[in-house]
Amino acid sequence: MNLDFKIVGSDICVKLSGEIDEYSARNLRADIDKLIDAQGFRTMTFDMKNVTFIDSTGLGFVLGRYKKLRGKRAELLLKNVPQQVDKVFRTSGIYTFVPIVE
Repeated sequence: MNLDFKIVGSDICVKLSGEIDEYSARNLRADIDKLIDAQGFRTMTFDMKNVTFIDSTGLGFVLGRYKKLRGKRAELLLKNVPQQVDKVFRTSGIYTFVPIVE
């Protein structure tokens, strides 16, 4: 799992690539939480264009970041969700909480 991010004002776009599974979620969680704690973002967008796989741990990672951001009065958004990941998200109902943007 790799991540890259771009900060524009009070918004941050995090580009994720690879697999979000039990192994990668631990490090990813730590890296993203450092960003959340260090900055006062209004929105954080996960660009998932290059995510090839997500499991229940990855789903928990996304929901956990949603809750953490919400506690800081910020919003999590998703974009470029691949079909395989979209299937997991739709089945889980995550779109009820975390919207997709263009």
